Amino acid sequence: MISILGIFLLLIISASIQPEKISGYSELKENKYVQVSGKIISIKNYEDFSILKLDSNITLTCNCKFQANSTVTAQGKVEKYQNNLQVNADKIEIRR
Repeated sequence: MISILGIFLLLIISASIQPEKISGYSELKENKYVQVSGKIISIKNYEDFSILKLDSNITLTCNCKFQANSTVTAQGKVEKYQNNLQVNADKIEIRR
């Protein structure tokens, strides 16, 4: 009974956590869960992941394949790589 109550509580908590909407690089804070949107201006594809640069100067990393000039919305955790902040996207979709 206690384990069922614990699972139910975790579901309620996880449903209430919303990513912070970010519009530019200066708003990024390390280890925060964020939502970003923008037009892809450059892409670097590697074997296991891609690096997307958005017109808002935000860099996304993801396990995805998109084309330049697509407009996307992504959610993920802000991480530091080579002294720069970037979003490691766990959810990304094309906006129409």
